[in-house]
Amino acid sequence: MPRKSYKRIPVCTGIIIALVLVNFTINAQDAQIRFDRYHGYTGTSEYLKKVNTAYPGITELLTIGESTMGKPIYVLVISNMSKGTTIDRHIDLRNMRKENIQNVPPMKIHQGKPGHFISGSTHGNEYTGTEVCLYIIDKLVSGYGGDEDITSLVDSKAFYICPVINPDGVYNSVEKGIAQRNNSMEKDDDDDGKINEDGPDDIDGDGYITSFRYKDDDGMYIIDESDPRLMIRLGRDTKTDKQRYSVIREDIDNDKDGKRGEDPESGLDLNRNYPEGWWKDDGFAGGSGDYPLSAPETHAIAEFFTNYRNILMAQFYHTSGGFTYRPMGTAPHPRLNPTDVAVFDFIMGKKYLEIIGEEIPEAWLHPENMEQYKKELAETDADSYSKSRGYRLPRGWRVSYNEEDDERYGYGMATDWLYAQYGIYSITTELWNPEDDIPGFEIPDDENRRVAVDKALLKYQDEEYNGDLFVNWKAYTHPELGEGETGGWKSQYARNNAFPGEPLINVCEKHWQFELFRAKLLPEIIIRDIKPRIIYSGSTNEGTVKRNDSEFSVEKGKGKGIYHIVEISATIENTGALATNLADGEELPGNRQDVVWLVAERDNIEFIEGQPFISLGSLGGTKKIPGVRNSPSHKEVKWIIAIKENTPLKIVASSLKGGTVYKEIKFK
Repeated sequence: MPRKSYKRIPVCTGIIIALVLVNFTINAQDAQIRFDRYHGYTGTSEYLKKVNTAYPGITELLTIGESTMGKPIYVLVISNMSKGTTIDRHIDLRNMRKENIQNVPPMKIHQGKPGHFISGSTHGNEYTGTEVCLYIIDKLVSGYGGDEDITSLVDSKAFYICPVINPDGVYNSVEKGIAQRNNSMEKDDDDDGKINEDGPDDIDGDGYITSFRYKDDDGMYIIDESDPRLMIRLGRDTKTDKQRYSVIREDIDNDKDGKRGEDPESGLDLNRNYPEGWWKDDGFAGGSGDYPLSAPETHAIAEFFTNYRNILMAQFYHTSGGFTYRPMGTAPHPRLNPTDVAVFDFIMGKKYLEIIGEEIPEAWLHPENMEQYKKELAETDADSYSKSRGYRLPRGWRVSYNEEDDERYGYGMATDWLYAQYGIYSITTELWNPEDDIPGFEIPDDENRRVAVDKALLKYQDEEYNGDLFVNWKAYTHPELGEGETGGWKSQYARNNAFPGEPLINVCEKHWQFELFRAKLLPEIIIRDIKPRIIYSGSTNEGTVKRNDSEFSVEKGKGKGIYHIVEISATIENTGALATNLADGEELPGNRQDVVWLVAERDNIEFIEGQPFISLGSLGGTKKIPGVRNSPSHKEVKWIIAIKENTPLKIVASSLKGGTVYKEIKFK
């Protein structure tokens, strides 16, 4: 047996490689993350920077704007930066701008790949979404190179993850312990350029913002008999012989304006500040803010999506409830194309219900019987939209539009905006349902559900967290309201966010699995079956070349030399599950059809039959969609050209949301 030969590595080179590997390992260890606490805005920002340092080959950290209070809004890009291409690497800008005027900046490599956007904390006190984003980041970067599916996705797709859309709200909610839903808790009423000047106070000095309860004959609460820590909210017309209480957030009125702290629901709601459906039917403002995108946070998101038109999937994490909204909320069912509805419900919705463990509608399991389901539903009291579809939407996968009363849910919502104006499969998931996300969590059937959940959560935190998430009530004399008690849930752990540790990890894992599934649905363009055939070769002196008995003109001034008349055919195919556009996506402003180019040096090629680029429409996907006739997933293209001898040729196929690929043409 011949002796194997081994390539020797110089000692110094080996040392350098070893140092690089050691440094990478150290950086990767720095980027490890735990989910036994909330990371808030500060911890999240630090983690994103560590990940970007540890994984420079597959990440890029973008700052897309600033919050109202000047905090950076980050998007972490996860994609193999050494793989892929973009259309501007192959097609020259034909009309360059004048001297000293900046031209269009080059596209980043990941803009040539299908994009998947995932975000959290549009509302600052809903930071479970931030944690799910961080969990997904960790799964992608730590799994790259070891997990085949993750590696393939990071190589061929681009993930854009924005864990905190509302930095001010998250910072106040987590770091300061003051729940803040919207992007500002108050207006700048005194025009001093400051907001949040009179936030809630820790009046008893225990280090936490909790609640203050006091006896009030007009109050809306009573103390629960079985667990006196629990306050039960009464209905407006509920009569009771028990002592009534009022419960407010722990605070005093510092500036003597009659207000204690600020209502977390006040301020500008970022998820009502997007353009789609912002106006009422009568032309007056319906959404939040002075005008669409008036908030710096939503303006930054809008500018980001304008620049990254390769995105086909989008997710906005909110809390709570444990269900997902798909479009629309600002318009009724007919606003959606039936093909898009089928993708949302039969493909995505069905998988989502499987993951969260909810019963799947029969119509989704057996869509071949849809006409039967429609007939059966027609005999019920179902709303007209459910009857037209053939099924009622389940609890876990729904629209926010009120189909029963035929009323819109709100104005200016992100999911509707991205679907209707950008052609994106956008959804909003309301994370965290204790009954599903806490193992062994049971609610008695004979109790008021909200009260039962509160009791069970108190019991759970007693047993699993040593009671550290809740502050027991203690007497306190409020300087303005008199005798009462401070206590209740610590602001960070109030019931609308998943508890850190196992409950949070359960939420993260479910939704990581769902977004992994959605990423695998993205389109993927390839070029195959390239067939170049030389029809004629010869010299030209007169500006013409001959093919058999036919003559083809070669543009004067191309120069003398050897020319080939070549026929080139190829197949452009989408091997991904879904089409390269939503049903009407290519018709939306800013979107486009898929296109294929035949590229060579301009002075060395003459198109005899065919143009430099051919529009392909939108290539269909490979996944069968119930009730839908798929568009062709491939298109044949052909050119006849005259080229100078030895001129390099390549085919470039470009889909805005399906990716860009190229292949060089080699003649046998």
